[in-house]
Parts: sequence; structure tokens; C-alpha cells
Amino acid sequence: MNQISIDIGNTLSKVGIFDGEVLLNNASFQNEDLQGIKAYVESNQAEHIILSSVAKSSHEVVDILKGLAPIIELSHETTLPFSNNYKTPQTLGMDRVAGIAGAMHFFSNTNCLVIDAGTCITYDFVSKEGLYQGGSISPGLHMRLKAMHEFTGKLPLPTFQEIEDWIGKDTQSAMLTGALWGTLNELNGFIARYDEAFGDLKVIITGGDAPKFVKHLKNNVFAEPNLLLFGLNKILKINV
Repeated sequence: MNQISIDIGNTLSKVGIFDGEVLLNNASFQNEDLQGIKAYVESNQAEHIILSSVAKSSHEVVDILKGLAPIIELSHETTLPFSNNYKTPQTLGMDRVAGIAGAMHFFSNTNCLVIDAGTCITYDFVSKEGLYQGGSISPGLHMRLKAMHEFTGKLPLPTFQEIEDWIGKDTQSAMLTGALWGTLNELNGFIARYDEAFGDLKVIITGGDAPKFVKHLKNNVFAEPNLLLFGLNKILKINV
């Protein structure tokens, strides 16, 4: 029997099948594909399920999976593998919680900065003593492009593509380089600040836009697309 982690994001749901700490396989589904998620879980004979959601449809997923296995729905009341120093834990996104737990799965007793580059970009820091200190939230790449389009009269909404020259030569390339290199300067700035403040820092990056950034970052980073699934599995293990 397997442990199953389900991460419901803003548009996609990721499901991971674990045997102990080993990720056996995983799959992604559109959030509305509840039957697809159910069929995948059924085919992998779950012993326990943990579910994290930043979307509003989590209760629908819980309802459709009832009876397949005991389900833990991650919340601010769930026992975590770290101490939480966030002033409002009830407002802390469960994706951020799972990311921190994922970092601790790969790097124990280490200062970790977790960067999740998705719809928004989140930065979260956990100390080597296992104390989560908080972090930051900023707009993701598409959100930056969309904001420039929607809050101006004439700027277009370009589809993201990486421009070789960091200096834009027309309006579209200027927007693309501004979004990409503005974000990269932000990423490198946060990494430098955390490294200066805490030292001995491990940077972990995940999220759909992470591959766009990794090769441009000044520091060596650990890129793990399934970080949240590993984190959910770690949380599940201490709750069953």
C-alpha cells in the first residue's frame, strides 16, 4: 500500500505516489478533472492520503476521494516537521508549508530558502534549527506581463519567450526583458540578502517557471519540480 500526496495549485493538481520516502511516480491533472484524479488514486491503492490546496475546490476533491483511504487535509492545525514563527499561521498558504517541509526532506539541519516560482513567487526561510521565519510574496512572470497590459492603455499582452538581448529593442521585447530580468534581479537580491543575514544557505527552487530562472541565478540552487509532493509526504508521515 502507498502513501499519496495531492497538491492542488491554481490551475493544476499534482499527485505523487510514495513508498516510504521514495517517489514511485507522479502525474498532473487539470483541477477540474476530478474523475482523473480519482482514477489515478484508485489505481495506486492508497493507504493514506494527504491533500494541500490553494484553490477553492479542495472540498470537492476530498468528497470524491472519500472511502478510498483516510485523508488528511493540510491546515494550520496540522502537526508539522518544523516550528512556525509566522504571526498569522491561519493565513499562510499550504503550498508554502509544503515547500518548507520539502526542503527539510532534502536538507536537514540547514538554513534553507525555498523559492516557488509559479503564479506568484514565494520566498520562505527555515533555519537550521527547524524554525520557519516567514518570507515574501511577489508577482510571477505572467502576472507582471498581464498587469502591464491591463493597467495601461496600449501595452500588449505578449506570450512569454526568452529574449537573447537583455535590452529590449521593441515594446514587446522590452516588456519580456523587463519581466524576466526584473524578476531575476529580485531573485538574486533576495538570495544575497538571506545569505548575508544567515549564511550557510541552501536555496531550493520549484514551480512551473523555475526552469526559466535556474541558469541565470548567481548562486548554485537545488531545483526540484516535485518539492511540494515530498513535503506533503514528510508531513503525512508524522501525522499517521
